[in-house]
Amino acid sequence: MQWGSGGRQRHPNALLRSAPSSFVLLPFGYIPSYCLHPVGISLIPCAMGILTVVGTNTVQSGGLEVSGAELLSIQQQGTIARQIRQATTDLETLVAGRSSTELVTCLEPGSWSAAECVDHLTRTTRAFLPAIEEAIAAAPKLKINRRLRTGILPSLFIRNLNPPYRVRFKVLPQLAPHSPDAGTALASFMESQSQLSTILSSAAGLAIDEVRIKSPVYGRISYNIYGALRMLAAHQRRHIWQISRVLKALDTRLMKGVA
Repeated sequence: MQWGSGGRQRHPNALLRSAPSSFVLLPFGYIPSYCLHPVGISLIPCAMGILTVVGTNTVQSGGLEVSGAELLSIQQQGTIARQIRQATTDLETLVAGRSSTELVTCLEPGSWSAAECVDHLTRTTRAFLPAIEEAIAAAPKLKINRRLRTGILPSLFIRNLNPPYRVRFKVLPQLAPHSPDAGTALASFMESQSQLSTILSSAAGLAIDEVRIKSPVYGRISYNIYGALRMLAAHQRRHIWQISRVLKALDTRLMKGVA
């Protein structure tokens, strides 16, 4: 709650209607955290940069002007940006201090090593990026203050992707890992994360739930871009969790003298 003149309390939404009139978004790289709190502070960290409050109803991001009514969608995109960054941070933590041998070791024949999980994540992201980037370029600007819609099918996938998971999906050959060395797998993943973050930031203020892509995994189905981005984030959580279990099992074997 914000205090107005005369000591009266003002609801935060009132500030969007009556405060001065523009916001400026200053992008400066890969920003993991997002916090939107329209109560008169001057700098707000967000997924696309620093949101500087200098008025109300306008947001600028590189040449892109966005109506203040679109802040709900920017919050949602910021959540995805946080999740992408969290996946990167979690992976960095998991592999810190690990040897290349550990990262390429499979628990059993036919299972994936940590490095193969990482390679699969990279291949999946890169399979989606061209179609997502093209669709974002064709997305219309949002005209009203509303939340982006995920869609029924992406919501179902997300529910089954999130760890701990019970449903297993058949991996297509083009997305299957190719037994990379650990260093190459990690470097490629970091690069794909940067590309994904850049494409996400280009969607600020756009109705990305109104444009669809054919699934690069299953060509007979399609979904909107917002749903696709949420699925990618959930897919990363799934396999980062898998990596944690693989490495934990390797540690257990080592302690028991089995490895």
